[in-house]
Amino acid sequence: MKTKLVTFICLALFSVGLGNAQNKTNEENKFQFGQPEHFLDGYSLNFQYQDGTAIHMEFYNGKAKYEWVAGRATGNGNKDIVYHSRKIGSNLYLINWHETDKKDYLTLVFDFEKMLVHGSIIVGYENKPERTLKTVFKSGIIDHLKMVE
Repeated sequence: MKTKLVTFICLALFSVGLGNAQNKTNEENKFQFGQPEHFLDGYSLNFQYQDGTAIHMEFYNGKAKYEWVAGRATGNGNKDIVYHSRKIGSNLYLINWHETDKKDYLTLVFDFEKMLVHGSIIVGYENKPERTLKTVFKSGIIDHLKMVE
């Protein structure tokens, strides 16, 4: 009986301490852990992947648009894509969107402090023989970043 009581008390104290530590960290960092928001509205940027392909991207009113500005897909893009983002660090953002018309799902991490972008994309997830499923995991360098006021 003593062992069970001691174990219960230790677990209760540990849980309270863990909860307080977690709350303190959230308050100190002031990062957003709630619902996804549109933290990048007003941003415009260009980034280039190591293979020489490059993209121009803009965020506005909870939507994104992009255009390939270098590489095989130059001139291709999409617009008015609803995006979601979270601030996950100082000048560090996690973004995702779903292009239902293209059957693509994209997740990006923008590190504005280091001027880097990391992306994971599922291209053509629809299971059709004429369309091959492709996954992309790339990193690139942000060479232009502008915040429209």
